[in-house]
Amino acid sequence: MDKSVFRAYDIRGVYPTELDEAGAYKIARAIGEYLHPKKVAVGRDVRLSALAIHRAVSLGLEDAGCEVADCGMTGTDMVGWAAGALDFDVTINVTASHNPKEWIGMKIFSRGGASIGGSGEIEELGTIVEQRGANWTMPTGGPVSSKLDLTQQWVKHVLSFAKVDNLPCLKIIVDAGNGVAGPTVRELFQRLPVELVEMYFEPDGNFPNHLPSPIEPKNVEDLCKRVVEEKADLGMAFDGDADRVFLVDNNGRWVTGSEMTAMVMDEILTQDPKRTVLYNAICGWNVRDVVEKHKAHALRTKVGHGFIKKDMRAFDAYFAGEHSGHYFFKENFSCDSGVIAAMFVLSLMAKEGKKLSEVLEPYRKYFQIPETNFAVTDPKAVVNELAKKFAHEEIGRLDGLTIETLDWWANIRPSANEPLLRLNIEAKSPELLEQVRQELTDVISANG
Repeated sequence: MDKSVFRAYDIRGVYPTELDEAGAYKIARAIGEYLHPKKVAVGRDVRLSALAIHRAVSLGLEDAGCEVADCGMTGTDMVGWAAGALDFDVTINVTASHNPKEWIGMKIFSRGGASIGGSGEIEELGTIVEQRGANWTMPTGGPVSSKLDLTQQWVKHVLSFAKVDNLPCLKIIVDAGNGVAGPTVRELFQRLPVELVEMYFEPDGNFPNHLPSPIEPKNVEDLCKRVVEEKADLGMAFDGDADRVFLVDNNGRWVTGSEMTAMVMDEILTQDPKRTVLYNAICGWNVRDVVEKHKAHALRTKVGHGFIKKDMRAFDAYFAGEHSGHYFFKENFSCDSGVIAAMFVLSLMAKEGKKLSEVLEPYRKYFQIPETNFAVTDPKAVVNELAKKFAHEEIGRLDGLTIETLDWWANIRPSANEPLLRLNIEAKSPELLEQVRQELTDVISANG
């Protein structure tokens, strides 16, 4: 097993070269030693290796003395919710989220819904495996886990966020990306006044149509075209483990994570401006404008669900949004859920009686590039060079480097796991956006 699988927020690697069944079994044994759970629920995504890794994890937990419930194919948001709503000490989803099909991993939650990761916990699991793993051998045979279908309880919970009494029958096209979202969305939408059009609903770990990563606009192109062709009211695209969502408006225009955050946050603060809200370091000015509009108590956080979920609890926040399509809700045990965020959008459309493009209009004053990755030899050196070049501007170091002017801002932050720099830019005009993009790209390329 490769040590690189132990990442900041989860466990993730290529199957079987970096993470195989024997390694997954040892990780599960380490979870037993480190967290001492008695009752654990384990779900999985659709990847070709997920069933085998799920089996190994369940065996490891049982050998660690745990009672294991097999949740079958589940979304990560369902598994996180189960850690808060049901009687489990730990819940685990065997998934590699939006990564290519060769990848597999685990996302881990403790009782109450808190994520395991972000503060050295995953690294500690790696240390335990390194120190004790040689003594642990996976047995033959299968686990004796009980079966637990979370779908009906989860759908009932999601519907509690939908205030859609005045919602006309909407035509909604949903791209499930051949991941786990399809069956759950089908069950949910049967209970809503909508006409559901299914795209890529068949769970298929080969991901034959596109990578289940809707933060990349190319993976939403089919959905954008179909919304226009079928004159749909909106589209929804879920990632591989269904915890993230990106929308497409009735004109076939992709809705950014910042636009979605601003829209949902505006409604939440309209309901109660005293609520504390969070947003990550690379959400756009549209989110800042919503905070100023309500004179709200808002905090800017580092990128990453591990940081955000801890801040949600520390500051008793009601809502948090990320540019990457993660939306966290206090009433969901501070866990994230794309489909709950989508319920807020439907509720807003019902309340205002407007098309999605009209609802979004106030949040589309600025222009952004999609997050762009650069492979560099020394990320820290490149960030320092950019800080020198733009020292005359306002500089922030909350998460990587943020450069802010009156007319544009940019964030350049190193990846937690790879020698990459991630670049985000926003500006007040398309022309200025392109100018700044070229200038920053030149500096990164010259020093990378």
